[in-house]
Amino acid sequence: MKLISTNKGFKTTFLRLIAQYSNISFGVAWASSGTEVFAALITHRSKIRSAVIGTHFYQTHPDVLDEFVGSDSVRFVVQPTGVFHPKVYLFWDKHSWAVLIGSANLTAGAFKVNTELTTLITSADTNSSFKDEVLELIAGYTADARTINLDEAANYRRIWELKRPELDCLADQYGGREAGKPAIDSTVMSMDWATYFARIQQDPIHGFNQRISLLKTVRKAFEKHAHFNDMDVQIRRGIAGVKSSFLPNSEWFGSMTGAGVFRSLVLQGAPGLSLALDKIPLEGAVSRADYDGFVEEYVKAFANGRHGIGTATRLLAMKRPDTFLCVDSANRAKLAEDVGIPRPDQIDYARYWDEVVLRLMAAPWWSAPKPEDPDELEAWKGRAAMLDAIFYVQR
Repeated sequence: MKLISTNKGFKTTFLRLIAQYSNISFGVAWASSGTEVFAALITHRSKIRSAVIGTHFYQTHPDVLDEFVGSDSVRFVVQPTGVFHPKVYLFWDKHSWAVLIGSANLTAGAFKVNTELTTLITSADTNSSFKDEVLELIAGYTADARTINLDEAANYRRIWELKRPELDCLADQYGGREAGKPAIDSTVMSMDWATYFARIQQDPIHGFNQRISLLKTVRKAFEKHAHFNDMDVQIRRGIAGVKSSFLPNSEWFGSMTGAGVFRSLVLQGAPGLSLALDKIPLEGAVSRADYDGFVEEYVKAFANGRHGIGTATRLLAMKRPDTFLCVDSANRAKLAEDVGIPRPDQIDYARYWDEVVLRLMAAPWWSAPKPEDPDELEAWKGRAAMLDAIFYVQR
């Protein structure tokens, strides 16, 4: 009998037992593809006598279901209530046997990063009745599981893809990257609406009322004009974050005065900027498809390059300040430090959606219901952009 408490030890033992024994049975809550152990199981799939894999919370990777479509020896538990949660693995031949039982699933986390504890029990430790009990247990799991067909595997993948961002958020993972700190250690990610509203009113540099007034003025401009290029050039300048007679303090929420190419396109009324903003709805939820459409048109507007996340998110934050924060050199470092974004200097368009937008949407203050108080309501309508009041560093 042996306790296995390291990822390396669990993986090494598992691989050895797969190679050593001619029969394998197991029951696990979840399984991942793309690991050395899973690859070894596929190589030795003829040894699998019975296996049951759970799918609750969509933690099992859809590639695992695809691999065992139509298999009678590897079945899946898809019950809507309760959680199928065992982690037991049996290996045997006519001479000896071994059981791994403990906390570790058949997942990448168990083999790489999780803190797990597993006990290895062999035929040298106890009599064969223990092996028979484990076999009987797994047989019971099999009775409650099903063989997956192609349609069911495809259905599972579609739902898994839909749920994946939500699951990543629960794990503090955004864009496939682990956060640099837990959400509970972040100042803004743990705030409720009342705390957040009080905090953004303490803007020591620009002033809460002036910020809210700016956002309200910009919103009225978008409500009045169907397209960005329908607006007067001074309105466009103000929205773009360069000096404007239309919008006092237009450089708040991200000054773009130094972005020469961007400024020229705004002054010229470049169609691409207007087409890009047309992709973002003025009301309702903004989807990833909406955002991707914006990025596609926005990048095309810069025939010779020189586009970037700062200028793009300035426009986004002005049209939908409830969803987008302008991320630039004045607030990027403090934002990243507080919420745990790794390498903020490398934030690109994909990372911005995954690691900024989705992260902010996971905060309690962002998902708070619409307030009734008029002042709070105006702040709520600009709640993402107003983070600049917390993270802006005056230079």
